[in-house]
Amino acid sequence: MRNLISAVLMLPLCAQAADRVEAGFSVHGSSEPVSISDMVSGWDGAFTPGRYAYADARMGAALTLDDWTVRIERRWYYYFTFSRGMSVFYRNQEQGLDSASDYDLSLDALGFYAEGGVLSHPLSFADVTVTPSVGLYRVYDYQFGELDGVSAAGSDVSASATLDYHFSEDKILDYPVDVPAGTGFTAGVEVAFTGLRDWQMSLTLSDLLNRWQLPDAGFTTGCINLGSSAGEVCSSSGAASGRSGTGDYSTRIPVTVDAQVVYTPYAVRAQVYQHGLYRRLSVQKDWQTGVGALGVSLHSTHQLGLHWQGQFGRLSLLSDDQRLHYARDLQLDAALSWSW
Repeated sequence: MRNLISAVLMLPLCAQAADRVEAGFSVHGSSEPVSISDMVSGWDGAFTPGRYAYADARMGAALTLDDWTVRIERRWYYYFTFSRGMSVFYRNQEQGLDSASDYDLSLDALGFYAEGGVLSHPLSFADVTVTPSVGLYRVYDYQFGELDGVSAAGSDVSASATLDYHFSEDKILDYPVDVPAGTGFTAGVEVAFTGLRDWQMSLTLSDLLNRWQLPDAGFTTGCINLGSSAGEVCSSSGAASGRSGTGDYSTRIPVTVDAQVVYTPYAVRAQVYQHGLYRRLSVQKDWQTGVGALGVSLHSTHQLGLHWQGQFGRLSLLSDDQRLHYARDLQLDAALSWSW
């Protein structure tokens, strides 16, 4: 029984030993100021001043033959970082509320939708297995931008900020553009170590190297001055002035770090996950049953996780609220697989 549990636990930590085909999807999201649902639809629910919103969702299929794995996927990626003052200012504007104090405003936005493929192959060295991966994508929709400024307290909107914004569709000023698809390159690595009795360890660095090339991207750079109370950080003619057009643009996204340690005699797993400002510590316990491995996990993000992994697939759901509509930290992973 112990050997069976150990084998199941090691599936995510090692290269696939058997030929297999798999299809599934995963969603990993976290939002500090509001629920993930409100982050998408409008900030009308419970609010806490926050610094980031993060989501990485993928849907696709993978084929493994002779230890080579090819995965075809669609990817939706969003990572917004902002000052706490920016989150308060934005919510006040959404709800028509007065600003109680002056705020420093800063926002960095990274977001895209892409389709592509990822190739990986394990390399074994005694007790260490290194699995590099490379991915190529076509980027169809994207929003990249930076805003920096200040706002003033009061019942009227008063703010001054600089804007540097690159897009496939202008969601601020509706500047018309017809941009071609961009390209994306990513490279990552997974290192698994099995040299200690009863312990298994792995470190995965996703998007370790990456570059997103966007030819003829739409852009707007300029200065925004609203009201008259905020100290101006830039000069504008009227409420706003600047320049819009198209031009080549390239950028990158932060690396994702996933470190895991498994103590196999008790089927217990500890995990550290980080993407930029988003960090999570986790502990998971698994039990082998007649329907596969069942697990429960607890997380520093106040999530409770339920997990199942069997011969023909896996399913995991992690949430900080049983009402998923109100969740600020949510993860869902589901897949069907067949090995031969």
